[in-house]
Amino acid sequence: MLRELSTRDLVVVRARGPCFQGALISAYIPPNEHHEEFLRRLDYAAATLENLAILLVGDLNAWAIIWGSSRNNLRGNEVAQWTAGRGLRILNRPERGPTFVGNGGSSSVDVSLATPELADRCVSWDVAFETGSDHGLVTMRFVGRAPNEINQPTASRYNTRKANWRVFRSEADALMVDYVLSAPEDRQGLKETVEDLEQVLLSAAELTMKRKTIVSRDRVPWWSADLGDKRASMRRALRVKQRCTDPARRRELEAQYARERRGFKTAVRRAKRQSWRNFVEGELAKNPWGLPYRVLRKKIGPEATLGAITVNGVAALDWEQAGNAFLGAVFPQDSTLEDSPADRETRLAINDPPQTQVAPPWTMKQLKDAMDCFGRYKAPGLEGIDMAMVKEAPPRYHEELLAVFNRARETSEFPEQWKVASIKALLKSPERDPTKAGSYRPISLLSVQGKLLERLVLNSLEPHLTPALHPNQFGCVKGKSTEDAIAKLMGLVDRKRGKLAMTIFYDVEGAFNAVWWPLVLARLRDLGVPSDLYKLLVSYFSRRRAELFFRNGKVSRDVSRGCPQGSVLGAAIWNLAFSGLLYELEDEGYPAIAYVDDLAVVVEAGAQDDLSMRATRCSQIVQEWCAKARLSTAASKTQALVMRGTKTARETTTFMVAGESVAAGLSAKYLGVMIHRNHMLDPHLSLLQDKVCSVVGLLRGVRGASWGIEFADALRYYNTVFLPTVLYAASAWWSNPSKRVRMKMESIQRMALVPLTKGYRTAATAALQVIAGMPPLDLVLDARVAITKVKHPQRTCVKVRPDLEAHIRAHRNMNDRIKAIDAWLWAEWQARWDEGTTGRLTHQFFPNVLLRRSAAWVQPGYTMTQLLSGHGNFNAKLFYFRKRDVELCSCGGGDETAEHVVRRCPKYDDVRMRCFGGRRFSGELSEFVESAEKYAQFKIFANEWHARRGEGLNPELRNPSP
Repeated sequence: MLRELSTRDLVVVRARGPCFQGALISAYIPPNEHHEEFLRRLDYAAATLENLAILLVGDLNAWAIIWGSSRNNLRGNEVAQWTAGRGLRILNRPERGPTFVGNGGSSSVDVSLATPELADRCVSWDVAFETGSDHGLVTMRFVGRAPNEINQPTASRYNTRKANWRVFRSEADALMVDYVLSAPEDRQGLKETVEDLEQVLLSAAELTMKRKTIVSRDRVPWWSADLGDKRASMRRALRVKQRCTDPARRRELEAQYARERRGFKTAVRRAKRQSWRNFVEGELAKNPWGLPYRVLRKKIGPEATLGAITVNGVAALDWEQAGNAFLGAVFPQDSTLEDSPADRETRLAINDPPQTQVAPPWTMKQLKDAMDCFGRYKAPGLEGIDMAMVKEAPPRYHEELLAVFNRARETSEFPEQWKVASIKALLKSPERDPTKAGSYRPISLLSVQGKLLERLVLNSLEPHLTPALHPNQFGCVKGKSTEDAIAKLMGLVDRKRGKLAMTIFYDVEGAFNAVWWPLVLARLRDLGVPSDLYKLLVSYFSRRRAELFFRNGKVSRDVSRGCPQGSVLGAAIWNLAFSGLLYELEDEGYPAIAYVDDLAVVVEAGAQDDLSMRATRCSQIVQEWCAKARLSTAASKTQALVMRGTKTARETTTFMVAGESVAAGLSAKYLGVMIHRNHMLDPHLSLLQDKVCSVVGLLRGVRGASWGIEFADALRYYNTVFLPTVLYAASAWWSNPSKRVRMKMESIQRMALVPLTKGYRTAATAALQVIAGMPPLDLVLDARVAITKVKHPQRTCVKVRPDLEAHIRAHRNMNDRIKAIDAWLWAEWQARWDEGTTGRLTHQFFPNVLLRRSAAWVQPGYTMTQLLSGHGNFNAKLFYFRKRDVELCSCGGGDETAEHVVRRCPKYDDVRMRCFGGRRFSGELSEFVESAEKYAQFKIFANEWHARRGEGLNPELRNPSP
């Protein structure tokens, strides 16, 4: 959208499609406002766009005979004169009828105008009243292609998930007969060799596989003939209403149309809902992580469009301008004009490879190991080959591919086509401003065979890279995780002996995309890596290109800085470069923690003024290193917490970053954990609550009262999505929780338990925990901290509960300790369950929580959970919550409760006789769940009760006698 030309009543959009390239203008002139000022704005927009094809449509509330009105008025005359002066043509066809039909009659006030070359390609203009609006739906059809149309195809993808690999290997093996790798003395260029080798797989795929295509649906999956009939009936009612001129009769017809419209909308909502339910049940039965899961977890959805990007504060005119702005922002160019004397020396030094031995050629085993590092169905690069095709290729192909890789080492040439990336732009988060290029993350889709070569290089470099990394680097380092980084940071703060300690969190802007290549190569040269690998990396860091595809074209940009996001070497390259900063900080007495580009530095001092000075000096070191790496830090994104010190120091400490003052705050987010300066848990609990809402949305989206996946499948989501979300890094933040905090965790768990068990929202949390077989979340957190201390003591920076610590110390073997922790968890839950005051009916069913643990046959659902919890469609319970006027059962035998229904309600005597062997049940309720056979009979009873009872008030009690 061209914002500088648009107003509230005038919208100007730059658009391009197969038949149109130019500007679309939507206009509205209110009937009771002066039109002169609007025409001036419209004229300015048309003048600005005079070199483009223009299609102008709008409700101008102007009457003119030339576009179908019955007469001319002043506004119509002036709009017609403006149209002629601008050389626009009128597309309206008066013979098609009026564009507006209302209570006061009909008229043609909706005007369609176009520039001459566009008007010549308009072959039809029509109006139809198919919506609820008094204005008709105007449709136009254009033929021919837009001028200068670019039709740039993107990479084809083959459906390798449904491939016949035996046939594919046979075809590829036959094609390999014609492929011969030239002898060293007369071999062709490596680029041509790679192209010929790739063509073997592409030709075999073309012969044996189908291409992936985007399925275009002519109709939505929930549409039906019945909906079509309802829509036709609604439209008939609309047309009858619009043609009626009698006011009294028209009011009747308006009411009839409203009923038809309301009925149609209700039917559409029901159809959509039922279609989604059928889709969820069908898809998740085949794959629990399939499309419904990805949609509900927002793993996929409407793609953010780069067309929203602004250039110098103004909306981009077209896709090319938006794409170029994006690539220019995320892939800054290297320039020698920015070089300092030291930088010029670095550029010269990297031209001389290290005088080291050449590494031995790669072997077939190393190639196989490299292939094992990749999944089969990762997105391919521009050539369309994915890893499944490479893995399934015949042995002869692998031999030739290995020869190409070794030849690349010999010639110090990284194949040119493997350095071209197809860029996919992903909005970093929904909260980001879509008009800013920095809000999008560029993902580089590279050739999978190029990635294999990168993996071989990385595996050969690891003996040199790993010792060079700083011990406090945790990102993309084997055997280290975010939890290690968080625990290390907390440990650094605790071990500091100064009176004051502050943690500073720096945000390095554009770290991956902008790091300076000579800095990386200089580090590799200093490490003394094998000379042939060094020269291959010099080729890797040269003549790279990024291409961003649109439907009708592409934009490209040469890349001269940064680590490609999506490459194999990217993270290792960044870690190697970033380690230099950590060593510099350490030399100055500032211990730092890095997880990829997330940097946290601990600063200590004896006084507040010294703390500010040292923090400013620390920031200066970071800025100087960033300048060498062609990066930057922003004061606005730098956060700090005074973790130890006086109240005054915690609240008033400031320091300088890039010439701007930064004040220490109350809390900061680091690697997914909210850290509070006073070690309070409330900020992190608020963060958890927001995250859990997404998981609860998943459970509600796949499991409703009368539909959805089975309990066992929903329990999988609880165990693999909900629990990991809550338990993440618990050994770093679950410290000395108060009773209030434990109650907060209970409410967070409840959010997931209600949809998991299909329970009523009034049911007690303690009861829902037992019905689901899931221990209280605060006890699970206590156990997680203890297990982490047993397995990974370096990750634990909070204290284990004293009573649990005693259980651990009673055992020496790790497995015995973990078993002791599990036993403590269930014993503690049992004690809490016995002493509780809520969920007492559920306690009769499950007096022992270990019984529920072993009763895998208990699969709670909407009906069963009502009987197990006592909360549901029972008059006594609903009367308590003021949802019913009576609490009696219609049988007249007392209050309608779950226990009354199960034990003695005469309305269900026949069902009890059939399921339990008697007209009344006087035994223990726990008998119903002690075995799979008895539970199956109890389930039959529950279903029969619900079928008879139904929802709502019993018919006998709708008008109770006094």
